[in-house]
Amino acid sequence: MTKEEAKALKIIVLGSGPFAVPILERLIDICGSESDYELASVVTRPDRPSGRGRKTRPTPVRERAEARGLLVEAPESANGDEFLQSLSTRSPDLLLVADYGEFLGKRLRELPRIGTYNLHASLLPHHRGAAPVAHAIRAGDTRSGVTLFRLVREMDAGPIVASSSVDILPAETAGELEERLALVAARLFVDTLPMLSSGNFVEARQDADSATLAPKLTKEMGRVDWHLPVARVHDHVRAMNPWPGAHSTLRAPEDGLDLRLWRSRVLETPVSRDYHPGEVSEVTEHGFSVRCGDADLEILELQRPGKARMNARSFLQGFPVTPGDGFRAN
Repeated sequence: MTKEEAKALKIIVLGSGPFAVPILERLIDICGSESDYELASVVTRPDRPSGRGRKTRPTPVRERAEARGLLVEAPESANGDEFLQSLSTRSPDLLLVADYGEFLGKRLRELPRIGTYNLHASLLPHHRGAAPVAHAIRAGDTRSGVTLFRLVREMDAGPIVASSSVDILPAETAGELEERLALVAARLFVDTLPMLSSGNFVEARQDADSATLAPKLTKEMGRVDWHLPVARVHDHVRAMNPWPGAHSTLRAPEDGLDLRLWRSRVLETPVSRDYHPGEVSEVTEHGFSVRCGDADLEILELQRPGKARMNARSFLQGFPVTPGDGFRAN
């Protein structure tokens, strides 16, 4: 069979969130009439209310796909009979899942000729679950990465096809790392496509004994425990950015002011006075520091309720604090 007679590998992408957008963009770029690959369909979750105004908004994947002139499917459930029947008539070779947002059942997983694969933002088996990037930073990991694996019933437990690792930067937030990992994921999948197409690849079983979990974040997870070592508190601030935000309540000079803490810095200098965890230990013209379990954490960026984010210096101009003022310890 000549190259002209050979059929292109038919790929269907299931994605919703921002992590999937660079992957979709890269596939659009490499697929076409002269390509060995065909992007047969883009599937995303239905439009949902979001934001403070609860306005109905499309997923980031839908926005980007439609901006590139692609038709997008948004079934209420990808496991529904009607959608599965429609998918079956198109005889896909491969389904790629990235940041989709729904458990995919056996009928769908086994529908494509080659298989259904997922791009996950961790080095599996570490950080299986909905929030791998935040949990990696919160745990103090210095390396992260992306894993391409076959979907199975158990969450993020399928055999691994390929992975790619990166260093986590010392001040990097979860949002910043996820953006970087999305680009890594796009490269990893495109580099792996020839092997998937030819069948010349090996799937390696995960070591279940080494698995750790990364459950979905909740607002309550953002609360700061100032008794922890300063490095742990700093990692917590980074991990909760952009959602739900590390938060703590300032008791003085105005009782009960809830603050979001967006950026921080570990101070290397020895502590100068015996403050308790959660107390403001130093105030300068540039900002302020808070005592943690073993050292001080400088607050660089924060937010008052109903206000925009601001640097610590701007905050102090409108809301002065003094050493000894305290945050609730947890």
